[in-house]
Amino acid sequence: MQTDSQPVLETRAAKGSSGLALLGRLMWMMWGPMLLLFISYTIITNGGWITAWDAAFVVVVALMVGGRWLEQRSGSAMTATGAVASIDNFRKYVRVLLLLAAVAWITVNILGNHFLA
Repeated sequence: MQTDSQPVLETRAAKGSSGLALLGRLMWMMWGPMLLLFISYTIITNGGWITAWDAAFVVVVALMVGGRWLEQRSGSAMTATGAVASIDNFRKYVRVLLLLAAVAWITVNILGNHFLA
């Protein structure tokens, strides 16, 4: 009797984690980059180094890392090309994202505060 209920529980857990994996994947691949573009444009047009928009930029970057982590923890993580992702892929993603986000944040603040002000 227990063997019959076991697959049902595993199926429910897999469906729940695949939903979280999809949510995480959408965040790090689609919503996050689009939000960062919008926030970057807003930082350029509004000026100021430490504003609410700068905080929003940091929050979106953190959500992108969290989304990638959710997908990684689901057990069904994939790279952007569709290959199976390992923890090394996750670590590389975080390193590259943090570096590029810092460069982008500094660049948009310099543009907004000095060149386009």
